[in-house]
Amino acid sequence: MVPLWALGTLTWLNSLGSGLLWTGAFFVAEHEYKFSRAENLLLAIAASAIYIPAALFSSRLVSWGRGRMGTRGVLSLILVMQSLGATLALAGPAGLVASVLVVSGISALMWPIIESYVSSGRHGRELRTAIGFFNIAWMSAVAVCLILIAPFIAAASGQLAIVAFAPVSLLSIGLLWVFPRDPAPHAPEGEHRHLPAVYHELRKATRFLLPICYMFVGALGPLLPFLLNDREIDAVWQTAFAATWMWARVGIVIVLRPSTFWHGKWSALAVGVLLLAGGFALIVIGRSVPVLAAGFVLFGAGQGALYYASLYYAMAVGGADVEAGGTFEALIGVGYVLGPAAALVGVGLGSSAAIIACVCVVAGTALIPAVRIGIRSRSVVEKAVLKPKS
Repeated sequence: MVPLWALGTLTWLNSLGSGLLWTGAFFVAEHEYKFSRAENLLLAIAASAIYIPAALFSSRLVSWGRGRMGTRGVLSLILVMQSLGATLALAGPAGLVASVLVVSGISALMWPIIESYVSSGRHGRELRTAIGFFNIAWMSAVAVCLILIAPFIAAASGQLAIVAFAPVSLLSIGLLWVFPRDPAPHAPEGEHRHLPAVYHELRKATRFLLPICYMFVGALGPLLPFLLNDREIDAVWQTAFAATWMWARVGIVIVLRPSTFWHGKWSALAVGVLLLAGGFALIVIGRSVPVLAAGFVLFGAGQGALYYASLYYAMAVGGADVEAGGTFEALIGVGYVLGPAAALVGVGLGSSAAIIACVCVVAGTALIPAVRIGIRSRSVVEKAVLKPKS
């Protein structure tokens, strides 16, 4: 089992790149290279389209490398490639695009492996603690990243912040000395029979809710520079202010991590969806800074709750399986494609209301299967309770 301090540090350092990729790069593109809303959204779609197959390929890469260099060796190689990808940002707008696309693919290979180490050999409270620690690490790093990049954006040198990630990723390889060659196998199937049946149903539902969650995130990230410009927020403060929703996400995970009241509860997922959609609407249409801040808080709380629940059920049921982690990350990629694509249609229609409507229509359509799973699950439980005892 990997010590939590090593997992947390490795996760935190490499999540700085996630912040640069999924949010920071769009500020660089808009402020320095004058990308339009549509161009930012197209960049997000392209990066996400690469992310999905790369995430699904991660388990095959590990299978190929396990007998040659071990999972740890594969992860080392991935971190080197990620560092090289970050340096491409020096080559102007084309380099920025290339860097985003390359790092997207590489990070999709990386995260399923790290997630397999998170759940490896852990169960019950120990698993919940590890998942919470992992989430707090990467979420706080993404928020910190947007604060660190602010002076670079103000000085019109944001690409240097992306390049600065290269040595950070390389240095993180030194942490792998405490990682086992391969993640320890998760519990045999028999050891999971104590899980309530609803966990399996909730896992099925979160496979639809996770992409929905990232539809909103994927639609928001490329548009944030323009939304903050429209509110006349100074460039030096924009990324730090945008990090508000990420700090709200950290806060909700800190609340949920030691708690069990939400385990097995469909209502927790419903509240997460409502907070996410409501926060998104406030961010897009709110004209004042207080309304925008309120939207960020609601959005972050909803996104954090849905992501944390999705990861918890995926790991509780799926365990330390790189393939399960790859599926989880691919679902995130699906959301990252659909969200910007829907927002792009809204931008074409020319209004904030159209952006909200397009994203919500796509998200609502994807929500239908999750709702059906929930209704079917509750129906089965009610029948079991009402069935007379013989």
